[in-house]
Amino acid sequence: MSLLTSKERSFLFNESPFLKDLPRDLIAKLIAISNVVTYPKNGFVTRLGDNVDDFLLIISGLIRVNACSSSGRQITFLLVKAGEPYNMLSPYMKSARFLEATALEKTRCLWTTGKEFKKFVADHPPLATRMLEAIGGALDGANSKILGLLEKNVEERIMRVLSTLHAKFGSPLLFTSREIADIAGTTTESTLRSMANLRDMDIIDTQRGKIWVRNPEALQDIEFGFFTI
Repeated sequence: MSLLTSKERSFLFNESPFLKDLPRDLIAKLIAISNVVTYPKNGFVTRLGDNVDDFLLIISGLIRVNACSSSGRQITFLLVKAGEPYNMLSPYMKSARFLEATALEKTRCLWTTGKEFKKFVADHPPLATRMLEAIGGALDGANSKILGLLEKNVEERIMRVLSTLHAKFGSPLLFTSREIADIAGTTTESTLRSMANLRDMDIIDTQRGKIWVRNPEALQDIEFGFFTI
């Protein structure tokens, strides 16, 4: 039996984007087969090379997911906020993934073993449909991000990252220049130069660890739009 507060239970039933409009009895049954885990700020959720097949649904907090290479290079491709799933495909995969996930703040998650989750999805087709919708959006977003890396210069990529983050989290954005660089696939130095230019154009304001978007329309990428993050 999961140990949810009444506020957390209400959030899952009424506000979670992933569970939105699913039958309430389905949500209740998912909660019943799950437990709650808490990760401290900067704590690892999964490490590179882990063969972890557990399903997580974030209740509160924020998880950063990086794709990592053996050389140590990494790029942030997912920020999982409250109400969104993490590790949704791993129960169906037989090999370790080249991902590393870290809690950017204290994070509580609904935790379901991979075995239980696979059985639950097989018994509840509406959840399988929701998963396919999420995967389709993620694939489209990943493809558009790859095209952006190939065709956009650094400042255009920074603008697209800021536009996407603003659409998801609002303003101010609580991200450092290093974190913005990791998402854009560039260096911190290039990010600082680009953000200084954007400040000069009155598109953003910045303060240590905070970014205010003053002109969201100026950041929008007309060709590719937002990407999944």
